[in-house]
Amino acid sequence: MTAKKGVDISGANGDVDFEMLKRNGISFVMINLGNNFADNVRKTEAAGMPWGAYYYTYSLSAEEDKQELDKILSRLSGKRPTYPVAIDVEDGDNYKRNHGGWNYANVNRNAKYLLEGLANAGYYPMLYTGFEEIENYIDESVWRKYDMWWAQWSTKCGYPGGNLGMWQFGGEVNYICSPYIEGEIFDQNYVYKDYPTIIKNGGYNNWGDSPAPSAPTVQDVQKWLNSTFDAGLDVDGICGRATKKALVAGLQAVLNDRFNAGLEVDGIFGAKTKAAVRNLSKGSKGGYPSILQALLICNGYTSCGFDGYFGSETEAAVREFQSGNALETDGIAGKETFEALCG
Repeated sequence: MTAKKGVDISGANGDVDFEMLKRNGISFVMINLGNNFADNVRKTEAAGMPWGAYYYTYSLSAEEDKQELDKILSRLSGKRPTYPVAIDVEDGDNYKRNHGGWNYANVNRNAKYLLEGLANAGYYPMLYTGFEEIENYIDESVWRKYDMWWAQWSTKCGYPGGNLGMWQFGGEVNYICSPYIEGEIFDQNYVYKDYPTIIKNGGYNNWGDSPAPSAPTVQDVQKWLNSTFDAGLDVDGICGRATKKALVAGLQAVLNDRFNAGLEVDGIFGAKTKAAVRNLSKGSKGGYPSILQALLICNGYTSCGFDGYFGSETEAAVREFQSGNALETDGIAGKETFEALCG
């Protein structure tokens, strides 16, 4: 196919005008799986643009590999990208170097685990990397196995393999065209495969015969609060004051029922409610994890389920929320985490 032009975006790009990108000949978008991922997906789809996703990995161990994969799958739950899901193993901010992880054993293990994990989950994986990584940190059996998104800011693509899918040819430095699109700098790319056809026909990225599983919504939470706690909420999908108060009241009722907390069920998260919170961690079942999942959903963090079971996906969502709110990132929902969720 004739190469088409696209951009990749992250939180650094701010509030992206996708209609503006279309006006300037941008055919696809690769979206960072960060905290603004869901909002960017919504806006991209509203503009009728195909999109894929990418994840910048910071893992330093096998345990962190698992946590990252859980986070990726949680973020992708219920979504249908028509471009690949890429793993970015560069070390642009020197985090891995500064923490002893910029070495063959760590980088190769991490890349292999995440790419295999995506493939096993039914997604179309892609590796984003450049010369330094394939020469020193990633085994050839790994970087040749998956489609390559090659990072080389140059006038020509020097990738040595035959599995090239995309080429990132420029960012703030761009030797082919201006790095600016209507005054904004974007990382720019060419794509060499018809990914929407490949992915849809192959049933990847939730494009199989069955509809993609729907991620739980604020409306689901509101219906649950009404049926479980007689909250009397309008099921409007808006996490406003009434819904937030009903969530806190539900938490208080659960704490009273499970731990005999003796709280007034007033929907106000005060000192007594905070003191009554018990640590909630992986493996827990019942109404307490359900309240946690409901709070995560209403704060924009999918737990990949709303089933009252604190599994790996819920743990990943808790970690992500904690990381984004300057809390200890331990995956355990304790007093500080519940206070931030109820804030």
